[in-house]
Amino acid sequence: MWQGLERVQVAASPEAVWKVVSDIDSHVRLAGSGELLAIRFQGPLRVGARWEADEHIRGVGRFTAVSTCTVFDPPHELAWKPQAPPIRKGREDSRPDISWWFRLHPGQDGTLLEHGFRVVEPRVGSAMMKAFYALSRRERTIRRGMARTLQNVKAAAEGL
Repeated sequence: MWQGLERVQVAASPEAVWKVVSDIDSHVRLAGSGELLAIRFQGPLRVGARWEADEHIRGVGRFTAVSTCTVFDPPHELAWKPQAPPIRKGREDSRPDISWWFRLHPGQDGTLLEHGFRVVEPRVGSAMMKAFYALSRRERTIRRGMARTLQNVKAAAEGL
């Protein structure tokens, strides 16, 4: 399992930050990794809402992931699970379990914004996935992208 959490202090209310992170269509612009290419979403955003995201990950290639909103708690938490492609074509049990989230914590100086992820290896193909993560330094790439994403959200929310 891989997981990570990055944080940033935003000089804006939780409502202003929520307005930015809950705008799914803006995630292409906000995503700091450069791996998110396009999103197709027709709201409203709520638990169970789904959207398609075109992604390109170096070493994996281009694919479309369908994400499902798993937590919708304005203005506190937004979480979703993308359905990544299986590691072994045609084997659903080789699909990793991936979760992403934003959590907002109000404070005197605005909002503490957390951005997190968790990846659980599949039953089939986990050795291949572990090798890819190690050789590509994937976790470091994800964390750097998350830090840039948080800076993008911060700039957008503070500009409202």
